[in-house]
Amino acid sequence: MRLIILLGTLAIAVPFIIAQAAMPSGNAVSLRFLERPTNIGNPKYTVPPEVAKVESLGADSLLAWVQSRPQSARGYAFYVMPLDVLYLICLGLFLGYASTLLVDVTHWPATLSPIPMWVVWLLPAAYIVCDLAEDLLIIVMLGWPTTIHAGAFAPLSLFRTLKIASVGISFGQVFLLCLVSFVWPAAKV
Repeated sequence: MRLIILLGTLAIAVPFIIAQAAMPSGNAVSLRFLERPTNIGNPKYTVPPEVAKVESLGADSLLAWVQSRPQSARGYAFYVMPLDVLYLICLGLFLGYASTLLVDVTHWPATLSPIPMWVVWLLPAAYIVCDLAEDLLIIVMLGWPTTIHAGAFAPLSLFRTLKIASVGISFGQVFLLCLVSFVWPAAKV
């Protein structure tokens, strides 16, 4: 129980630390534009407005941004991304352990019992893997701009999409398991 509380607390606190670490590197890094949508319309992912004109995010526009703002790129890669790795580990483990605890405190009907614990870890593990892969690609591309090309940018976009989907579904899993634990609570010992 204490581990879940610790992981949840860290998952809440670390984004505040990341925001502070990102501020000296500029608006684009503070917006974490490589990891999140920056525009409501199309294109959804853009290079933020520190540049002369808003451009769709792609290998060419990212390379131009890195070349024009090397300090910001290094700040993103070497200050923000290591903190994001800490965050993704805390959040992913929180989602997995919370799911495990909720399965344990639920009296499952015979048709659903027993649910193997590894099943509830699939989505949080997928989130951890996808976010870590995304972070490593960002570190490599921003730290070594010669690696930025369409072939490297496509996996970044794929991992970003999979990360967002898997973390969203993981939260849904925890929410659903929590509701089920109220419907079928385990007998108190």
